[in-house]
Formats: sequence, structure tokens, C-alpha cells
Amino acid sequence: MVLPFSMHRSHFALLFLVALLLILYLYNTKEKKYSISGSKWRRYPTPKLYSATRQEVETKKLPWTHRLLQCGYQNHSFTPEERSEGELLMKMIEWPKPPNVSVPFVKSSDPAHVRFVILNSTKTFYVGDQLQVMLQMKDFEGHPKQYGGDYLQGRIHTPALKAGSAGTVIDNQSGFYYLNFNLSWPGKVEVSVSLVHPSEGIQALERLRKDRPERVYFKSTFASGATTETTVCNLCLPQTKPLCNFTDPMTGEPWFCYKPKKLPCSARINHAKGGYEKGLLIGEEKHFFQSEVNIQKLILPCTLGYIMVEPSPQPTTALRECVRGTPLVSPSGFYYKDQWMSMTCNIRRFESPARITSCLRRKMVYLFGDSTVRQWFEYFIAFLPGLKILDLGNPRMVGPHLAVNVENNIVVKYHPHGPPIQFSTISSQHLHYISNKLDEIKGSKNTVIVITLTAHFSTFPVEVYIRRLQNVRRSILQLLDRSPETLVVIKTANVREYSEKIILNYSDWFSYQLDLVMRKMFEGTNVAFVDAWEMTIAHYLPHNIHPAQVIIKNEIDVFLSYVCPSEKR
Repeated sequence: MVLPFSMHRSHFALLFLVALLLILYLYNTKEKKYSISGSKWRRYPTPKLYSATRQEVETKKLPWTHRLLQCGYQNHSFTPEERSEGELLMKMIEWPKPPNVSVPFVKSSDPAHVRFVILNSTKTFYVGDQLQVMLQMKDFEGHPKQYGGDYLQGRIHTPALKAGSAGTVIDNQSGFYYLNFNLSWPGKVEVSVSLVHPSEGIQALERLRKDRPERVYFKSTFASGATTETTVCNLCLPQTKPLCNFTDPMTGEPWFCYKPKKLPCSARINHAKGGYEKGLLIGEEKHFFQSEVNIQKLILPCTLGYIMVEPSPQPTTALRECVRGTPLVSPSGFYYKDQWMSMTCNIRRFESPARITSCLRRKMVYLFGDSTVRQWFEYFIAFLPGLKILDLGNPRMVGPHLAVNVENNIVVKYHPHGPPIQFSTISSQHLHYISNKLDEIKGSKNTVIVITLTAHFSTFPVEVYIRRLQNVRRSILQLLDRSPETLVVIKTANVREYSEKIILNYSDWFSYQLDLVMRKMFEGTNVAFVDAWEMTIAHYLPHNIHPAQVIIKNEIDVFLSYVCPSEKR
């Protein structure tokens, strides 16, 4: 029987529709087995399914400069190399996420249920060996977790010897973590491991960094005659009102204030920290930030939390002098009898004012950065009786500051970096970007420059920090090109104390990510490093953004060991 042509068309249409539905079904089935991870597809087991929304997928495809353009950066200012570097850096610091967007508190990480184990604890350990510690994270019900993303810190220490060293954490992203330590001194060596943040808390910190960069805000006063006005300022400032644009013409670094109602933008006279927004956490997020429960909480050992280390049977080799350009390794060193010992070079001890003065004779020392490098300036002033501070009329805690030793021709300058900087009040005339200050320096064999740039960037998107370092690094390279003998020293970030008031803005996790970026960006450059990050983790004193003088003294010793690596200099 021959069917009419119209029935043929209906039949083919039906077959086509069935085929189309089958294709869509297979596509959707395949789609559900995958989740976006950067620019790669990564397969997850069904229980760990993470369903990315279309908006999230599109956001991941955006270049890293997209966020900067939203904050006022100019698209034309990025070179192709800088664009590529930024993409790689953002990929490098991607943090493992829980399999589900919302995790109940009882399913989050509970350090009280966790015990760490020293692997091969019965073997004989010698100085120079590696020590490895393992733990499996558990939730508040005591169940093993199947994913990673917790932020841990570890150190080994011997209190009687005032010895300590930081560890390296390896996240297997399965709930298991390994911490590696270098054994650098003999005796009883204890292990300490802390859960700084559960993985679920990290997700809240990432959300705040991405969506609430204005949660720490600034202000400026505008004045003309008897009229004064104060307005809110920031980097990513919502354009709900007319803005004053204070973008730096040399670096392209943007900065904005709301325009005063009566005065012109040119009437700005100062810059100051404004305050902190409250009510930042939503839903169950507040449960992931409980003191003595799941932030900065010690994890106990399963049995013994220490090992005995024997002296090395191998003869020790003398370390070479400290020279710039040496890669920054981890661990970079350790404390022994309260003195920092580098893993790569010989740290000299500058115990007397005469020794420091001899090292700095005829030197011009520039200290650029935040209050953690201002501590160096204060140390020099207090320790060197011949170094006299010249009163420039600036607040002691703000600067800029200048000190001189006329007899030995020593000049030490401290200058804070440009915004964002959270000082009480600083004159707008003193808001200079480090890049611009470097461009003004001629350089010479007697020019020494120290830069630290982390603490005040923790509340902003990482993209902002990358861009700032790109500008600073460009100026450093140009300076070293015109004056190769100039010494540039990079001081890394400090860990800090914890309190519920500041943890959402200044968590060590924020600084840790910035520190990773900084280390990577200065790889292969002819600069020296003072690893304050490990020096503040490894010490027995409680964490403090402004560490005690014993730590500052060790930082200064490392710094001066690059300035004067031998007695001859």
C-alpha cells in the first residue's frame, strides 16, 4: 500500500522530532557529568556533582581584565604579555570548592574530630630528613569529608631551643592533607597543625572578595577657605553619585571619591580610612567563622605529636653569601635559638649599632610600603644613635619619614604606598604610587630599595593586586636596566592575629593568595627577598601583623645580609 505524500511528510517530521529529543537528552546527560574548572572540563563522580549556572560559565570565560575595567582601569593599558600573565595567575590561585554551593554546618570541617598522624614515626630521623604528617578532615558528625579546600597552617618547633620552621601543605582534594617539613635541628621536635579556615568558610571569603570589595571604605576631606566637606572614596566605587576621578596619569591606577556638593574635586586635602561595612555574612556563613570552633583552631595528634631528631651523620656544608636573584624556596629557613637561618645563604648577625652603621655607610635606603616596613624604619631609629629623624611634620604612624646620619652619609626614607592604604589621615600630596617613586630614582651601587605591598590589598579583587604588581615590577626592571648595581629587596606579607572583627577583611587566606601571586610574579627577577611570611609563621610568638622586635631584628639581619653579604662590604 502506497501512503500519500502528506503522510510521508508527517512520518519524517515525527522521526526528526524523536531524533532531536534523543540528541538533546544525550547532550544534557553528558553536560551533567561535567563541571567547569577554569578553561578545562573536569569530570566529577555523581555524588560530587556541581551544577554551574549559565551565568557562572559565562563569568569564567571573561578575561581577568574584565573586573578591572569595571573599576576604572583602561583597556588599552594592558600589553598582550600582561593579559596572558594575569590569566595564568588567576588560574594558579583557583581554590578547590565544595561539591555543593550550600553545605550544612554539621557537614562542614570540624577540627575537633580530626587527628593528625606523623608518618613513619618509628624510624630514626636525622637533621636534613623530611618529615611528613597526614590528616583526614571530618565534619561535625565525625564523618570523613570527601573534598578538600580547607586552609591549614603547620609548623615544627622545639620550645627549649627557640627553634621553629613552617611547613608546606598539600591538599589531595579528597579530604586528606599532607604537611611536609624539613628537619633542620636535632632534639625533640614537636608538630603543630591549625585549621585556619574550613573550606566552607573560604567560599564565603571568596564571595566577599568578589562581590563586596567596598566593605572597607575610605574618605577624603575637601577644603576651600572656611568650607570643608568629607566624602566616601574607594577603588570600585558604585556610581550612584557624581564622582571625582583621581586616576594616576602615569600608572593608570584608578581611585575615586564621591564629588562634594559645593567644592571642586581639586580641593581634596587628605585621605583616610573610613570604616567597615557590617552584616556581611548571609545564611549559614556565620557558623563557619566561630572562634575556638573552626577558625585558627589547633588539630591534635593521634598519638605522639613529636619525634626525636638525631644530628646528621653527614658533614654540613657552608652556605654561600646572600646574593640577589636567588630563587625564593619553601621552606626558606628556620629559627634556631631565636635566630633565623636561611636555607640558601649565610645570614650575618648585626648585633651592634656600629656594625649596622658600617654596613649602611654612604647608603641611600628607601623603604616603600605599609606599616610593616615602617617598623624597619622605627627599628633603625631606635637602634642607631647616630641616625637622626628629621621632623617633616607628618604623623608618626603615617609618614613619610626621613632620617640621616651626616657623619656616615646615611639616608633612610620611609614612604607609604598609594591607595588603597588604610591609615588614619595622610595628606593627599603624599599619596604617591611606588611605581612613580621608583621612576624618580637614579640608582647606584649605594642605592637600596625595600618594597612591601600586601596588607592593604586583602579586601580587593586579586586582579587589582596583579595589576599593581605589574606596574611596580615594570618600574623595578627599568630601574635595574639603567642602574644594575641598585639593590631591590622584596619583603613578603606578614601573618596576622585573628579576631572576629577583622577576619572577614584581613584573613591570612587573603594574604596567602596575594603572597603566592607576588612570589610567582617576581620569579627570575634580579631582586632579593625577605620571607616575612614564613618568618612570622615559624616563630613561637602569637601571630601579629606588627610582630615583636625579635622578629623585626631577624628581618633586618636578612635584609642587611644582602646589602653587606661579607665583612668587606
